[in-house]
Amino acid sequence: MSETPSLLTTEVPRVSPLQAENIAAQIYGLEGSAQVLGGERDSNFCLTTLSGRAYMLRFVNPAEVPEEVDFQTAILSHLARRDSQLPVPRLQESRSGELTPQVSVAGQNLTLRAVSYLPGTAQFQVPRSQTLMRELGDTLARLDIALSDFEHPGAKRDLLWDISDMSRLEGWIPHLTDPEQRHTISRVLDIHQQKVVPASRFLRKQVIHNDLNAHNVLVKSADPQRLAGIIDFGDALRAPLINELATALAYQLDSQGENLFQYCRPMIAAYTARQPLSEAEQHVLPELVASRLALSLLIAQHRAVLYPQNRDYILRNQAHAWGSLSRLMTLSFSQTGEIFSQSCTSEWPYREQKC
Repeated sequence: MSETPSLLTTEVPRVSPLQAENIAAQIYGLEGSAQVLGGERDSNFCLTTLSGRAYMLRFVNPAEVPEEVDFQTAILSHLARRDSQLPVPRLQESRSGELTPQVSVAGQNLTLRAVSYLPGTAQFQVPRSQTLMRELGDTLARLDIALSDFEHPGAKRDLLWDISDMSRLEGWIPHLTDPEQRHTISRVLDIHQQKVVPASRFLRKQVIHNDLNAHNVLVKSADPQRLAGIIDFGDALRAPLINELATALAYQLDSQGENLFQYCRPMIAAYTARQPLSEAEQHVLPELVASRLALSLLIAQHRAVLYPQNRDYILRNQAHAWGSLSRLMTLSFSQTGEIFSQSCTSEWPYREQKC
């Protein structure tokens, strides 16, 4: 991704709650109260209307390429057609029938997108359970199957959050202050170059969500073992399909528990019941999980220096990422691969077998 301008270096659009409320009323005819939501690069609000319905308003970062804005909108439109029962946000048309109207806010020309606000609690706020992991794995597989025939010019993005290419981040390693982190992440990048890159030509490729972390997974507030929704398609792109599962697993490693993989096993079993893995995909899954954790550490620490005012949000996953990566790297990748392989099943939840 180019750094000038860049989604990771361009300031988040400056929009106040009052401005968001006025724009929602004008553009969508929605009267309500807006509350600020966290965002790494866009300005986001939850708008609760007088009737009690809620919407998420996203004022898109001006560095976003218009084709990619359309791409993210098209994803949600496609999912609504292909699997209307998927728990993902639904697009809201403007009063004039637009899905991405253009608005002016204090001299900023911004693209706006409104979607239904899914009720629920972010997964990171509740204890994990194997029941939830099975449901999440199954739903992620449904999502990927629904996207398997989706194509769009904006899908081929040069995104730093793409674990297909880690070489561009090698220059950031010296900026890490912890010698152990520098050593570990250097090792991950070397192994990625030696094993993952050559295997890339054998991997299935399609559009994927690419950011299934515990902040983008919602659970039902009354029953945290049940999935309520998957949100935030801002990092979606065309990439190897196995990157999807690797990214999701990276955020579900139990860095504090006795069994690092206790929540990964049911997720893998449920995912592969609908979406079996090829031999080539199984072969690189452990390395890609490590790559995602290393990527998270490198990008977040780099951005925290650039934007200290948003430091807390940017670094929200760092303790987990480093704890998980450091424990994962105490095992050989062949050991981790065997654990992952044993978790695969074609008949979940009734019987487990190797992929």
